[in-house]
Amino acid sequence: MPSKKVKKKRNLSTYLAVLPAALLVVFIAYLIVTPPSQSISTISTTGQTNTVKTGDIATPFSLDLIDETGLKNEKVSFRPDSGQIYFIDFIHEWCVHCRNMAPIVERLHQTYAEKGVVFITVAGGYNTDAQKTAQFIKNYRVTWPVGFDPQLEIFRQYGVRGTPTYVIVNKNGIIAAKLEGEQPYEALARELDRLLG
Repeated sequence: MPSKKVKKKRNLSTYLAVLPAALLVVFIAYLIVTPPSQSISTISTTGQTNTVKTGDIATPFSLDLIDETGLKNEKVSFRPDSGQIYFIDFIHEWCVHCRNMAPIVERLHQTYAEKGVVFITVAGGYNTDAQKTAQFIKNYRVTWPVGFDPQLEIFRQYGVRGTPTYVIVNKNGIIAAKLEGEQPYEALARELDRLLG
């Protein structure tokens, strides 16, 4: 029968053998769920931090249109003075959370586009390209306009720090909601229902 001292030594040896593997798994998981830091920068070229929040006036933008076949020779434009409600979805094609949210955004589109809500996705170009973004559009059946933002100019303009980020603009061109990260369908639907009220 082993002594208590030998048993303690064996337990400690087992613990020390497993600890590095466990730490490695945690570190790898962290790297997978954390987007690259450059893709979430909110520093403008003037060195000022862009902070866009609820109640701010939305700023217009125009981007190259991209669909499941690639970049088009067309633009997708957002005009906050158009008198419409907008749901703007900021994504990266490599973002796991964006992929998780794609079916929820599709469900929102099916419900709210017929009620007059205009959907636009702004796809960031950091650490990716138009071809991979087109594949995302095809895989997740994105049927509304998608603008490709290769230099993250619109991301910075709207103070997007991570993806996905959702910006909901009311009929007066005011940002009614800005939500970051994965959201339940009900939370996004509640914001749209409030504006449609």
